[in-house]
Amino acid sequence: MKIFPAIDIKDKKCVRLVKGDFDNKTEYELSPVEQARRYKDHGFKNLHIVDLDGALTGKTVNLDTIRDIVSKFNLKVEVGGGIRSIDSIKKYIDGGVEKVILGSAAIKDKNFLKDACEKFLNRIALGLDAKKWSFVNIWMERKF
Repeated sequence: MKIFPAIDIKDKKCVRLVKGDFDNKTEYELSPVEQARRYKDHGFKNLHIVDLDGALTGKTVNLDTIRDIVSKFNLKVEVGGGIRSIDSIKKYIDGGVEKVILGSAAIKDKNFLKDACEKFLNRIALGLDAKKWSFVNIWMERKF
């Protein structure tokens, strides 16, 4: 079993949203880098990061912080949050991220998902949330 502790980043801080509400959040004292260090010190090998600023803007807002975490610790990092372009995926992969998690952009644009999977073989994950028992069906015509 692989365990992925998580760090959600908003305004360069570790946060936890309450039910996805950006106005209802807990901010933690440790920086994202220090939190990653604690996870590493506790023996974790994987890390899940969500760029909440990126989720709001569609840009790689916390890329420098994520690169810092990747460069300082020997962790397999997966990143999600507002990744809506091939260029954003490339920035994260070039920054040392192991996997990039695509969300709604992959559902809205099937060609984006297909291109991402072809260009970044085995480096793309799909993350979907379901609310009130409403699910999205995804059909992949070919295995990447």
